[in-house]
Amino acid sequence: TSESAAVKVAPTELWLLLVILGINIFVAFYERNVGRKVNSPILIADAKHTMSDIWVTIIVIAGLIGVWQAEKLNFPQLLWLDVILAFPVALLVFYSGWQVISENLPWLVDEMAIAPETIYQIVMEVPGTIDCHDIASRGLLGRQIFIEMHLIVDAPDVETAHKITEEVEIRLTERFSPVRILIHVEPPDYRSDL
Repeated sequence: TSESAAVKVAPTELWLLLVILGINIFVAFYERNVGRKVNSPILIADAKHTMSDIWVTIIVIAGLIGVWQAEKLNFPQLLWLDVILAFPVALLVFYSGWQVISENLPWLVDEMAIAPETIYQIVMEVPGTIDCHDIASRGLLGRQIFIEMHLIVDAPDVETAHKITEEVEIRLTERFSPVRILIHVEPPDYRSDL
């Protein structure tokens, strides 16, 4: 048979946890503010992860204080506090992981951001466009969208083709900003073998 060892908590350990808690609070708020300022989903996600660490640390401190007071006050019922508080810790860790994954999965799997039909409709309203194909988009609306396409234009020269593509970019940017657009221009008689 194995006997469980009694948990001993020293005040220095609690102070160390409080210092770590303070550092994590500073890091989480700083990282979140910088992430919002530079529009970085990775920094914002890491700030959320750090916030979950903060809540876990608070719960752990509460459990350790319960164990410490159980020893000092000879009140063994407080020893259960450590076991009971393990459940919220597990839930917080699960919730935090789920939140980070669900918010960033579209970035990770390169999910389509905008239906090609919607992009096609906007592009075809621009004078001088004949057809648009091989349309792809990725990213998250409101954060950053990347759009790629092949555009067949009715243009006698490069300058006219450039003006048409600029108008396409303006209209797509007005609708989906922030957006980065890559357009492969093709002449009116172009037929793709792909």
